[in-house]
Amino acid sequence: MIPFNFAYFKPSNIEDAMTHYKELTADGNKVYFYNGGTEFISRARRNEITCDAVIDIKTIPETNELDMAGDELIMGASCTLSSLINDGAFPLLAHVAKGIATQTERNKITLGGNIASNLPYKEAILPFLLSDSEVVIAGKKGIKQDPINDMYQNGTLIKEGEFIVQFITKRKWTTLPFIHLRKTKQSHINYPIISLAAVTDKSETRIAISGLRDYPFRAVELETIFQKDDLGHLDDTLASLNESTRSDFQASKKYRQFILRTMLEEIQSMKGVS
Repeated sequence: MIPFNFAYFKPSNIEDAMTHYKELTADGNKVYFYNGGTEFISRARRNEITCDAVIDIKTIPETNELDMAGDELIMGASCTLSSLINDGAFPLLAHVAKGIATQTERNKITLGGNIASNLPYKEAILPFLLSDSEVVIAGKKGIKQDPINDMYQNGTLIKEGEFIVQFITKRKWTTLPFIHLRKTKQSHINYPIISLAAVTDKSETRIAISGLRDYPFRAVELETIFQKDDLGHLDDTLASLNESTRSDFQASKKYRQFILRTMLEEIQSMKGVS
């Protein structure tokens, strides 16, 4: 049970959502945009967060779009992980999503909810970082659409008063050979020690990682090694990542780097295999 009362709004379009937000915050209310709701509910029950109002964006049509328009795949932020897995239009995303939580939870967890999560993993973002996808975001100043790698900074994609509307990915990135490797402490549905996704486009290999740092990131330093086909400098590159490597109850820095090295060697041996 959530131990506090709050007002609930369910707008039917982006404009109404932002109008509610502006009016509520102008009166001094603490407001949350609400999508899948799994994290909001669990954190509220643990008294980690409180608010005066929530704005549920799930009925806004643009956030539910899942369609190939020309050479672009449009995926709304309110699409559940289960729906994206079943649709299969972006195989790498489907593969990554299958490792997130349980089937029951994936029926509720939304794409935008996972990526805007307070948790450090946000694994669903990995395929979008690799594919130079564009993200559509609604905020106080209107709607903006920009490359995700320009907007995503140190684990943050949206600012206060914004919500994710859609992700737009060029078709070619949904058809390239990919590898996804995931290591957990126990059950496969646990949070990852390392979750690594990679795609190969001709001679280029792109790599994105969750679990190593406090937020997912595209590992440009490691990509350079694969472009040169020179794993001899891998230890030096891993050493440069050591300071930002996480150490927690799941794994030490040393173990995380060991797992990452093992995964990178596997990618090297599997290039071109999907």
